[in-house]
Order: sequence, then structure tokens, then C-alpha cells
Amino acid sequence: MLQILKQYPSVAVAFSGGVDSTLLLYAACEALGKERVFVLRGVSELVSKRESTAAAALLRELNISSKQILEIRLYPLIWPEFITNSPERCYFCKKRMYQTFQRSLSISDDPVLLDGSNVDDLKSHRPGSRAIQEFGIKTPMLDADLNKEDIRSLAKRFHLSNHDKPSNSCLATRLLEGTEIKRKLLLTVEECEDFLLERGFSGCRVKPNGLDVVLELAENDAALLTNSPVHVEIICFFKSKGFLRVLVDLHPRI
Repeated sequence: MLQILKQYPSVAVAFSGGVDSTLLLYAACEALGKERVFVLRGVSELVSKRESTAAAALLRELNISSKQILEIRLYPLIWPEFITNSPERCYFCKKRMYQTFQRSLSISDDPVLLDGSNVDDLKSHRPGSRAIQEFGIKTPMLDADLNKEDIRSLAKRFHLSNHDKPSNSCLATRLLEGTEIKRKLLLTVEECEDFLLERGFSGCRVKPNGLDVVLELAENDAALLTNSPVHVEIICFFKSKGFLRVLVDLHPRI
């Protein structure tokens, strides 16, 4: 991966704060020096405040200069093709996002735009990957044949603090296909997930389904749910948010 990165005069890393983009950013700085590496952060309602704060903390941890960070405001809730929440939602989002990123880079030193895709991303249907290919975004970890296990192992080896962070995705992925993506619903999801995180559920996802809500929990969170009175708190809180039933997916999140 370092050899791949060294062929570029300068790069801009699409940074989410997940382990993939964090390792890619770390490697780019190692290969090129921090002065030749830019960081692009998309800011929108699709990213929770908790995730945005954590991403900013990682950049400080990596000693990335504020001069190298471009925070770019995105407006997905006015994109008609996105808010209908079709199976191609992620394609439309990635397309708009990378269009905006490329326009932003045209005013700088024209660095090569990088995405943190890896080999495991090819194993499932990911419409967003099509947009990455269409725009010619470079994917050094994919080109270096790195999978998720490799990435976590390398992140741990180089002492990146989020090496064991559970996989995450934008808040819109919590909504059933065909459910219109609205600001109020995204905020409800964020508040419910924050409620669970504050009570020790480290890998949770909250998925509304009409008046029901389905909790997806990491395997180590299942015991917390069944062995403590916290489930009473959960029921009360979720009902206060307008849900009638709180259901649990028995398949643990990986």
C-alpha cells in the first residue's frame, strides 16, 4: 500500500473516522509526509454528532494540521433521488459526495482523491462502489489486496486507537428501503443509539419499522440486555420517542 501511495504527488483522503479511512490516512502520511496529504470530511445530518466528534478527535490524535483538513457541507436531504431511499440510495449519495469533493479539490493543488474501500467490500452488494469507479477514485487498500481483518491488524500494530471500533455506516442505513429519509427520523435514530451507547451497548443499531423499532446488538451486548434491568429503561425511553414495541434481532451484529 505504501508503494502504491508513493506514486502520487499529493492525495486527499475521504475520511469518516472509521478504521478503514483512519489506516489509509495514516499510511498516506507515512508514504508522502503530512504536508502532501489533505483530509476531506463530509458534514451532514447523516453523521451523528458522536461520530463527528470522534472523527475530529482522531485527526488531533494523528496530529493533522487544520490547514490540511477540508470540512465540506453536504445537503443530502434536498437530493430527491436520495431521500426516496431506493436500493440505489448509497450510489446516489456517493455520487453527489464525490462530485462535491472533486469540485472542492479543484481550487487546491489538485491532489488524488482516495477512498478506503477494501477487498471485503467486493463480497456484498454495495451500490456506492459503482460511484467510486465512475469517478476514478483511487482505492489503495483494495489495490493492495487488504481485507478488513488485515486493516484491523495493521491499525492495532500502529497503535491507532479505533482499531477495534465496530463497523458503522450513516444514519440513513437504519431506515427500511422505501421509507422517506427525513431529518426528524434520523434525529430519533441518533438519540436512541446514543441512549444505548451511554448504557454500554457498544455496537448497537436502531432500525425503525413503522411503530416498531428493531435493535441490532453486538454479541457481547446481548448479555447486558438480558442480565440487567436496563431493558425497562430502554422500553420507557423508546416509547417516549413514539415507538409501541421494541424488538431485538437475534442475529448478533458482526
